[in-house]
Amino acid sequence: MSWVEIVVSQLKDVYSGSPWYGKPVRTILWEIIPERVGERPDASSHSVFQLAQHMLTWRTFVVEQLNGNEAYKVPLNSEKDWSPSDQINTESWSALLEDFDDNQKILLDLIQRTSTDTFEKQVPGKSYDFKHLIEGIVHHDIYHAGQIVTTAKIVGTYLPSS
Repeated sequence: MSWVEIVVSQLKDVYSGSPWYGKPVRTILWEIIPERVGERPDASSHSVFQLAQHMLTWRTFVVEQLNGNEAYKVPLNSEKDWSPSDQINTESWSALLEDFDDNQKILLDLIQRTSTDTFEKQVPGKSYDFKHLIEGIVHHDIYHAGQIVTTAKIVGTYLPSS
């Protein structure tokens, strides 16, 4: 298998497949009680919504960088990186779930259409290449999926299907 085939397979598995560690991101997100996505375990923690929005923001960063949009930036710990808690409701949660599905399709398509030599190039303004960025988003999704489940269990907003 080529690197592209491997990373596409990993992205599919982590998002909606059967990852070896447990449930995929999409299943986890759909098992959250929408009315309570803005609740936090404590004042210093992020809500389920904020964690999911953060994941989507960085997936969007990958798409924008692969599309050559060097102007698209995500300043660390900014409102773009972490959504303010006053924008959270059931409608914004539903929209976020749809945006995740759209992003997954776009990301997979873009990776498969991108010239393989692009993956060895440095991401503009970063110290790493596109291959590292794309592999990193797989790890980022897994990391924050675990946080989402933990946070949702603490605040009582997680209803696993099995």
